[in-house]
Amino acid sequence: MPLRPLPLPMDASPLPARVAAVLVDGRARLAAHFARPGLPPGHGAIPSDHERVVRCLRTLRAQEPGLVRFLEWGSGLGIVAVAASLLGYDAHGIEWDDAMVHEAEQLARAHRVEVPFVAGSFVPPGSEALLDRAELTTRTVLQSDDAYDRLERDLDEFDVVFAYPWPEEEALYRRLFQRGAADGAVLVLYGQLDGVRAFRKVAGRSG
Repeated sequence: MPLRPLPLPMDASPLPARVAAVLVDGRARLAAHFARPGLPPGHGAIPSDHERVVRCLRTLRAQEPGLVRFLEWGSGLGIVAVAASLLGYDAHGIEWDDAMVHEAEQLARAHRVEVPFVAGSFVPPGSEALLDRAELTTRTVLQSDDAYDRLERDLDEFDVVFAYPWPEEEALYRRLFQRGAADGAVLVLYGQLDGVRAFRKVAGRSG
């Protein structure tokens, strides 16, 4: 079984002040981003529960301190990635929207952390066989410039990947991670119905 569920309880103790400040600032910036005049009709987002995600990432950091290099797929304004950096992760983010990448960089600078954000698709090169558009209606940008090349990292160099897929996208996200991540890496997913769940890639056929 290539992806094995990994229990990841939420740490309910108070967050470090700098992490809490990122969450407050990030929520304000997110509200302002989607309140911009002239935004196309229907252009918006349902944000993840950033605090819940960050608390679970803190649990993972405490349980497995050797998992350091972190990548957020679809990093948006960078809230989770910047908070992860303050938790001790070597955080990175990939986001297809150039404007959001710029705002994520601003958030990182405001909180005095270095988090590389790049514009592009988080789908690794060579994944064409997994992209069955006939069966999947997705908001994921499936084709773009090679964001991994700009990060100067391949997917299998990251220890932890976080993503917030739409329900119909989750199977694709799992397959992409299963195919490209290293054995032992952890995929953390957030869903509006299921909350935060984590999966470890174990040795075996990746399909």
